[in-house]
Amino acid sequence: RRLYQLQTRQEKNTPAVQKLWERVEANDPNVEQVDMGNGKAVEVTIDGEEKVIWTFGLGGCCGAVVFTEHEDGTRNCVLTHYPPAELLVNMRKLDDLLSVSDKMKTAKTKKVVLALPGEWVQNFQTNKYEMKTKNQQVVDALIVAIQTNLGTDVEVKLEPYSEMISAEEKDQGTFIVYVPPVGKGDVRYQTWYGGGKLTEKPEPKE
Repeated sequence: RRLYQLQTRQEKNTPAVQKLWERVEANDPNVEQVDMGNGKAVEVTIDGEEKVIWTFGLGGCCGAVVFTEHEDGTRNCVLTHYPPAELLVNMRKLDDLLSVSDKMKTAKTKKVVLALPGEWVQNFQTNKYEMKTKNQQVVDALIVAIQTNLGTDVEVKLEPYSEMISAEEKDQGTFIVYVPPVGKGDVRYQTWYGGGKLTEKPEPKE
């Protein structure tokens, strides 16, 4: 059965995600895997090693990432994964994870990414269809929970996704954040349908 699971995983995942599964199973301390109905946090100091925090199985659930960077170079990242019906539990978990860190409250960089179910909606100005979040109430509630702990100076990015399952698509349901130490690269997030940076490298001085 385990061989079957490994084969299925290899078919459904890219080598990068397959490698994350292997690191989890090897109890790698620098990889935090978040199951559905849970949330975790990682911290990377300026002289530390890169950490990865990630989840899988986001089919209709909401993944919330909160990232902060501080004057001393410390980087903190929180990730939660809950179904919409467990919104209050999700808010409480975010509160638990964020309220214990005084550092996150006074961070110079505070960014949030919400990956959650979306639907195609026509923009009547452009006549093009755009992916919009299905449930704005969930978005608003999670942002309030985060701002209650961190203040209103939080940059929020929404990453709505289609719940249609594609047999060919790799890494479906994954939401991954790579957190290297300052000076060793950008903090970046990756989903099966996109990705982005949570930090930008400073421009080299002339």
